[in-house]
Amino acid sequence: MIFYKSLFKFLLITLLFNITVSSADSMKFSTNTEAPLKVNANSMFIDKVSLEGGLSGSVNINQGPLDLKSDQMSFIFTNNEEMPIITNLFASQNVMISNEDMTASGNNASYSVRKNEILLEGNVVVKNKFTTMRGEKLFIDLETGKINFLSDDKQNNRIRGQLLENDKNQK
Repeated sequence: MIFYKSLFKFLLITLLFNITVSSADSMKFSTNTEAPLKVNANSMFIDKVSLEGGLSGSVNINQGPLDLKSDQMSFIFTNNEEMPIITNLFASQNVMISNEDMTASGNNASYSVRKNEILLEGNVVVKNKFTTMRGEKLFIDLETGKINFLSDDKQNNRIRGQLLENDKNQK
């Protein structure tokens, strides 16, 4: 009897570990930092003196499997005469970051192209086929695709959600 209890505990721990690992792996963005930034917007302006620009009207920035969408974006670029390079993007209003199997939405996002990092802030919701998570700040490392919710000590800024949601179509 003791053997069966020990075996049951071992199997339960193994199962819980596998569920935790698979859910952590599923909370990852597919990325390709070597892919070019492709832009699609209704309008664009560039100020070569201040090295700033802006995009508006259903803006979509695509980089490999990753899409960054919002109503408006501004950017900062380098003063390289041969090939100006965007160093930072700032998205606001209806921000959505997505790839094949995961989406993240929020109020504002800042994308450091040099550091390959995105910080999504304000009413952040991350969804994939298994999980829905909510928080106020989400950090995305584009080198690895890993995400990290950031919170502070305030009760209303805690991370909340549901892991391993039931697939409604399976029943």
